[in-house]
Amino acid sequence: MDKLTIPIFGNKILSEIINELNLFSKFNINHYDDLNLCIKDATDHARLAIFFITASNRATYEKIEINNFPLIIITQTSIPQNILSGKFVEQLSTPFKVLDLEKMIISLWAKYKFQKSSLINLRDYIIDKNERKIKNNNLELQLTEKEISFLILFSQNSEPLSK
Repeated sequence: MDKLTIPIFGNKILSEIINELNLFSKFNINHYDDLNLCIKDATDHARLAIFFITASNRATYEKIEINNFPLIIITQTSIPQNILSGKFVEQLSTPFKVLDLEKMIISLWAKYKFQKSSLINLRDYIIDKNERKIKNNNLELQLTEKEISFLILFSQNSEPLSK
């Protein structure tokens, strides 16, 4: 696994603890007091983010929308289902074991990377190699493996191909 940078919002002490643990040496931790900056960092750089929701910052979770980055929400109480409905959103309840957090980070990041590597943009279309579909807005068309291979081959070459 590459050295993953993780933006953390809401708990500076958690950020410092994770930085101090040798167990987490494969992660770079960035702490943010501003939720918008944390979301911007995660979105701009396709990073996994951790939001620590406490009683003092509980109102900020309403700003959390379904994003295109993996997200772990740590809280003592339950989170509304609309926030947890994203593909790459996990909830961890406090108290928790640090090893559980590490496993969750690794698992969620692997799922995210696998999904992202299977999507290919082809002009206005998205090819999903896992589902073997080509999508445009609400339209989907089932494809064979060979059709997907041809579309990828044609999209990567600007010159005509020989038989």
